[in-house]
Amino acid sequence: MRTNELQYQFEKYMFTVESAKEEVQAAQFIQQMLLHDDVPYCDALSCVGVSIPSFHLSGDYYDFIHDERNGRYWVFIGDVMGKGIPAFLLMVLLRSTVRCLTRTCASPGKLVFELNNSLHKDLTRLRAFASLFCGMFDTNSAEFLYTSAGHPSPILMRKNRDFPERLEGKGTVIGILRNREYKDYSILLSKGDLIVGCTDGIFEAMDTYRQQYGYDRLMQVISKNKDQTMDDLIQSITSDVKQYSQDFKRDDVTVIAIRCEKGEVNCCSE
Repeated sequence: MRTNELQYQFEKYMFTVESAKEEVQAAQFIQQMLLHDDVPYCDALSCVGVSIPSFHLSGDYYDFIHDERNGRYWVFIGDVMGKGIPAFLLMVLLRSTVRCLTRTCASPGKLVFELNNSLHKDLTRLRAFASLFCGMFDTNSAEFLYTSAGHPSPILMRKNRDFPERLEGKGTVIGILRNREYKDYSILLSKGDLIVGCTDGIFEAMDTYRQQYGYDRLMQVISKNKDQTMDDLIQSITSDVKQYSQDFKRDDVTVIAIRCEKGEVNCCSE
């Protein structure tokens, strides 16, 4: 439904756009359609995401892709250098390439390796780069494989623990070095475990004293609201950042959250 609707709206705009303002509005509509696509259903995992641009258009990216045939559920969050229309165009390029690679790659490290090599020439010519966190949830075993290309570390909140932790691992951003290897990290998720990923617009949001929001405050908000619904958790995070920074004005802001719905609660999860 989304694909057909997007095509219809795109063709409609191509025949009606008469000014630069309308072109920006058309691009804004397309970006919202891409980012707010229906989240693929999976009974082993709940996912939600939100993206709030600082201008009309954003270079932030998130995506959820369910490969039912192979029992894989892919999770992505990324940030392309810059803001506005240029960043949006690169975001679409990143998204399209990622979606193609999920069909052939069996691990996050392999996917990001291929993604970096595929985009390296274009990003180098444009003097641009992108950060990306790539996760792959095994719907049969509840193993979560992940890698990072220079993206801020997501936060893991175990169901039966009082305070969250940052996931380890941080590789080179995409578009800098060709043939760069990316290491896969592995954790086992239990029912109720939660992972929250953000772009740097969250961590670098500033108050009136120019103090950054940071990891510590975010982790406190997650710990306090971990038992909320996924939508309410995201709302709690974005509302707290907005209150802290007197609105989202400095950078694009994107947050994703995933919760494991599979298996028993394990108080001894590593």
